[in-house]
Amino acid sequence: MNRKRSDAEWEQRVNALEEEIVERKRVEEALRQSEANYRLLFSAESDAVLVVDAQSKEIVDANEATLKLYGYDREALMGQSALDLSAEPEKLASYIEYMASGKPLVVSPGPVERLHKTKDGSVFPVEISSGVYALGPRMMVCTIIRDITERKLGQEALERSNIAMLDILESISDGFFSLDHQHIVTYFNAAAGRLLARRSWEVLGHNFFSAFPEFTHTIFEERLVRALNEKSPLAFETYFDVKPYENWYDVRIYPSEDGVSVFFRVTTEAKQAEKEKKKLEAQLQQVKKMRAIGTLAGGIANDFNNLLSIIQANASLLLLDIDKAHPCYANLKKIEKQVQRGAELSAQLLGYAGKGRYKARTIDINQIVKRTAETFAKKRKNITIQCDPAHDLRPTDGDPVQIEQVLWNLYINAADAMPNGGEILLSTRNVSQDTIHEKFSHPQAMDYILVTVTDRGTGMGKEIRDRIFEPFFTTKGSNRRPGLGLTAAYGIIEGHRGYIDFDSSEGKGTSFYIYLPASQRMVDVDLPIDRRIATGTGTVLLVDDDPMVIEVGTRLLKILGYEVLEARGGREAIDICRASKDKIDLVILDMIMPDLNGSETYDRMKDIDPGIKVLLTTGYSIDGEASEIMERGCDGFLQKPFSINELSEKIEEILAKTTDIAPHGEF
Repeated sequence: MNRKRSDAEWEQRVNALEEEIVERKRVEEALRQSEANYRLLFSAESDAVLVVDAQSKEIVDANEATLKLYGYDREALMGQSALDLSAEPEKLASYIEYMASGKPLVVSPGPVERLHKTKDGSVFPVEISSGVYALGPRMMVCTIIRDITERKLGQEALERSNIAMLDILESISDGFFSLDHQHIVTYFNAAAGRLLARRSWEVLGHNFFSAFPEFTHTIFEERLVRALNEKSPLAFETYFDVKPYENWYDVRIYPSEDGVSVFFRVTTEAKQAEKEKKKLEAQLQQVKKMRAIGTLAGGIANDFNNLLSIIQANASLLLLDIDKAHPCYANLKKIEKQVQRGAELSAQLLGYAGKGRYKARTIDINQIVKRTAETFAKKRKNITIQCDPAHDLRPTDGDPVQIEQVLWNLYINAADAMPNGGEILLSTRNVSQDTIHEKFSHPQAMDYILVTVTDRGTGMGKEIRDRIFEPFFTTKGSNRRPGLGLTAAYGIIEGHRGYIDFDSSEGKGTSFYIYLPASQRMVDVDLPIDRRIATGTGTVLLVDDDPMVIEVGTRLLKILGYEVLEARGGREAIDICRASKDKIDLVILDMIMPDLNGSETYDRMKDIDPGIKVLLTTGYSIDGEASEIMERGCDGFLQKPFSINELSEKIEEILAKTTDIAPHGEF
């Protein structure tokens, strides 16, 4: 019998139903909101999203990005087999079955790369990530698909770039290797193998310092560790004296997140070239300095010779009038002797200035070396000299007295470097112009002869080497008078169009190298000189800007029997020549004059009278401008100071070439 429910029970039942209705509405609203959120995310996703029935492989849903990616509209895509979107349908089918075989909500372990195709059949690479869920009895596979065409193109470009980089690294002459943070070798190019005497397979995968223990505890290890710690590139130069790495290396270390990359190259030849360049630059600076001071020294020597010529001329005049028994005769001869000593000092100055080769002829250097060596060995009993001459040595054009002075100065320096005695080694050799080009900057294109003077003495440090050719520089102490020894030697050799070089280090001795141009002529034979005073007749035009030279020169010429016309400068000489050209038999022309120099004066007088005879005189040597005038047809040259004997002989020599004027006697 059914019991009638009470009002309370009905009320309770109604309340429960109301609560159930409210809960159901809440769930339905949550479901609608969830579906709205899902649809919003599904539609807004930039990557393609595809929902596939795992059993039938039919496409259940797809977002707008999927339609755009594959080129379908929604009606055509829905219900179509997902395998139609794949260029590898078998792989896609296996993938879907694999995903559906797991438990619901199991996500694939990671993205998978596949090849898909568009509606028109174009194939492109994609990356897919999938998950599965159950929809009633059916299993659904939800897949996110990303087009990775650009990424693939970038990877291919990177691979091509890496291949090209490897090709470059294998073809360069620089060594290159890379290390990780544990110093394990990860790359080792062919050049590194050649330079470090290892094959790549011997070091790849090994600790660098285990493969190259000789590089431990070196500047390379210290800089490598620093670059790794500080993560900053380093560049440095180092020298390894361990075989086979006995070279200078330029090393560059570049740290990265993976370790370090190391570039290195051998710079030994470059350093030698740089050293040679600096040597040539130093030679050039030395030449410029010596020439600047030489110009000053040459001017002083010229003025000094002018003074000596006046003293010599006056002494000659007095000696002509004094009998040998006269008390003053001996004093005058002493004056002449001192003039000669002064001329020798002036010759040193001219030698330093590179203007001292004023008695040049073709000489045999072997004879001069032998003669000077024998003489020096007799004077220095504690010094022995060994000679190694080249028997086929070519001659050279030079002043034998000046060359002897150079050798004598070198002998003295060598002996002073061996105070307890020792040996000097002398040698001569023929040298090709190619050898000269390797040693000096812009040498003349000709063959040379080489004279080497070597001692085993104390040698020289850098400070001394830098100043060795400076005038009056000495290392022999305050009790020894400094002079122009090596300075004059430098100038003399330069004046002979040659080169002088040396090699020295402390405790290892010194070698001097003298290079002189080889001559094509035969060696001149020495002939005895018969000094006499030759008289003559005719008219001489004496041209000089120094009044004292004019005065004493006029007296000398008149004593020799000549009439004299005086010109105190080049312009006055031209005026006299123009007015008296038919009367003038000889012009004695000074080279250095302020108003119009000897060269210009000579040319203008030649224009007035092409047959005029000219004797040049100067305190300089015959080199330079005087030599140029001689080549233009000048008849003679005299180096100041000169004696009355030399003057008379030179005038006689020039006038003897003229038919209507001839010498006629002697004192």
